[in-house]
Amino acid sequence: MGELEVYNGLKVLSSYHRKGGVGKTFLASTIAYLLATGGPDGKGKKRRVLVLDYDSQQDSSKAFLKMDAIPGDDEYAAPLHPDVEEINDPDWSGRNTSTDILFDSPVYEYPTAFENISVLPSEGNVDRVLALTSESDRLVSTITTHMREWFSIEDIANDYDIVIVDNPPSKSPVSAGMLGAATHVIIPTEPEYDSIDGVPMLLNRIDRINEGRAGNPLQVIGVIPNKVPSKSRLTQKDEVALAKLYDKDGPTGIYMSRFWLQQRNCYRVMERPSVDESHFNYVHNHHAIDEMQKLYELVTTSLWGSES
Repeated sequence: MGELEVYNGLKVLSSYHRKGGVGKTFLASTIAYLLATGGPDGKGKKRRVLVLDYDSQQDSSKAFLKMDAIPGDDEYAAPLHPDVEEINDPDWSGRNTSTDILFDSPVYEYPTAFENISVLPSEGNVDRVLALTSESDRLVSTITTHMREWFSIEDIANDYDIVIVDNPPSKSPVSAGMLGAATHVIIPTEPEYDSIDGVPMLLNRIDRINEGRAGNPLQVIGVIPNKVPSKSRLTQKDEVALAKLYDKDGPTGIYMSRFWLQQRNCYRVMERPSVDESHFNYVHNHHAIDEMQKLYELVTTSLWGSES
């Protein structure tokens, strides 16, 4: 099927790297904000965004929702849904996580302080996913099939323009299964060995996924260098790492973005959860705003082309 037919035109963007701490959640939550509000200047088209958090650290969930602490545990529970009294569904517990999609449970997305952003939070411990099938070698394909079926529900495309998936780090069945169902992927990386070493491996995995997706490949929006020191603080090691990433004859060169994220401290979420839109506002730093404009333009052009 053609690109516009996939998921009734719904875009599914996965933010992923096999290593944790490189900016995967930062990209997922920030891109959600930029698309929902029309970019740094608010003049772009405002997209309807659903964030699916599958990362056990639950940072995307905590960015937008007041999660419930579990006494004696280091995980958080999904909050009681604010519309629980209005939803008449005897099969529903009143709480939802992104994992519920995989078990065909009733799913009701959570509204946030942002008009165009909804969230399905992470369950934290994703061990429940192992119960999907007793055959471990089929787990990835089972997850991909479940997610493709859910993304294909007509009401999802009616309610949202894009789903942004915050994948768990590492080569897990969940991350592989989610990649298999996504339409696009964006890859953050730091300019240090472990991060850049993982990028070609991820690109190889995408190539394997695309062997079974003729006519509808998983598209790489770009590899985004993140946490790059300012020019005055760039070490020789940083420069060597960046040169390796941007080598036009190397495996990553054609995917590299034309900008780096250096000023991320200027647009970090001020409070968690963000119960007010001002919590995502940027410090008036023109370097930070310029970086965000470039990120916004990269994503919108890659996803919607001239329509954006």
